[in-house]
Amino acid sequence: MDLYINAALVVIIILFVMLLLLYRKVNILSARYLGFMRGRDGASLEDRVTEICVHMDSVEAEVAENRLRLKEIAAVLNTATRGIGVVRFNAFQDTGSDLSFSVAFLDAHKNGLVLSSIYGREESRTYAKPVKDGQSQYQLSIEEREAIQRAADSLLQLK
Repeated sequence: MDLYINAALVVIIILFVMLLLLYRKVNILSARYLGFMRGRDGASLEDRVTEICVHMDSVEAEVAENRLRLKEIAAVLNTATRGIGVVRFNAFQDTGSDLSFSVAFLDAHKNGLVLSSIYGREESRTYAKPVKDGQSQYQLSIEEREAIQRAADSLLQLK
């Protein structure tokens, strides 16, 4: 019977040592858990998650506002001069070089104007003609049509 008591005593001591080791591990895990939940600056994980959610709400509001601004900018950009075409030419045989020019300024809808300057020995004249959908209500010279075409081609390169 002493043998059974000694064996039981050894088993109890082994179980007690195991209990102490498990208790130590539980304390270490508990300390880590509390540290994780409190965070570095003492804020709890729940507070941090709430803070992140509030920040996400403000970010979503900013994104929505930026989308509206982007639409406004796109609308303005469609009416801004984006296509430019220039043609230089010699209007008269007796002038030395290509001092005359036609330049077209178009928006995304091919609306704008074509500006022409005719240089001569005695005088220089400048004309402006409105352009709508790539056409003008006034008769266009070959150079003006070419300037409008170049401006329209430059619009295609922007897309």
